Amino acid sequence: MATVQTVLGPIDTSQLGPTLVHEHVRISYPGDHLDPAYTFDRGACIATAVERMAGLAEHGVRTFVDPCPIDLGRDPELLAEVARQSGMQIVCSTGFYLEHIGIPYYWRVRSSQEIAEFYLHEIANGIGETGIKPGCIKIASGDPPGEYDRKVIAGAAIAAVESGLTVISHCENSAGGDVQQEILAEHGVDLGRALIGHQGQSTDMEYIRGIADRGSFVGYDRCGYELLAPDDQRADQVMALVEAGHADKVCLSQDHMCCLASPKFPYPIPEGFQEAFEQMLPSIYDQMYQRPHTFLFTDFWPRLESRGMERSMFDAMLTDNPRRLFGG
Repeated sequence: MATVQTVLGPIDTSQLGPTLVHEHVRISYPGDHLDPAYTFDRGACIATAVERMAGLAEHGVRTFVDPCPIDLGRDPELLAEVARQSGMQIVCSTGFYLEHIGIPYYWRVRSSQEIAEFYLHEIANGIGETGIKPGCIKIASGDPPGEYDRKVIAGAAIAAVESGLTVISHCENSAGGDVQQEILAEHGVDLGRALIGHQGQSTDMEYIRGIADRGSFVGYDRCGYELLAPDDQRADQVMALVEAGHADKVCLSQDHMCCLASPKFPYPIPEGFQEAFEQMLPSIYDQMYQRPHTFLFTDFWPRLESRGMERSMFDAMLTDNPRRLFGG
């Protein structure tokens, strides 16, 4: 039986149960801790996360995958404490974020092989001095994928082949998933062990179907992020993949945080939109981290049900698909 590494140790893939494949306990944007307004409360974050895990457990969720990249505030000890207190099986990752936000300078100038060796060291020995081992490899790319994105993804691919770990991706604006697949395949990765994430913003169904046709899982893993794309569009696209015979390649999640460490909004605000943005900020923060993690069940599932999806198919997307993503 295949195993998956959680922050508290390995489990059989048969024990994963209903799984959210792309969520976060804590996100911290690079440099935010230098802001005099930074006041991250670790205890409060743990309490919020434990409460969120309890809510998910009421809906049957047993595993929470947190593919937070190294350079976006990854904190394996925080995840381990939440797992201990909540009983939720939590999986963390190794891997850098996309180049316009992450990839520290030192690693930008390393080769793909050197990056792979770093990832493999974490996979074999644990993250830093924590002893906590990642259970997946995160990749990310911008729109379009940049030079450093491609080099880091190649490093991740080398590490994935050697370690056998699952790859979970971030696609900025739902673009570049095909490029990610090309790089992974070029280095020998089994594309059936890759989740190409954050689809739903693109309206090019030929591109999205192509991801599944090439054997990867398609991540509709930003359910609830209406500031990026309407959930009705996501629901329509999920049903289009079902109709195309790809129900077994869809993974659902929310990319929702339990807590955001950054004291200020971590993205640039377009010139002239400051006043409108301030009015929208409560809604934006609600979608990013403030509402319960149960939105997928209380709000997104009804959209699928109204389009004719059987509950057994929804449950399979949360149970069978992640089990095959992590176990082959």
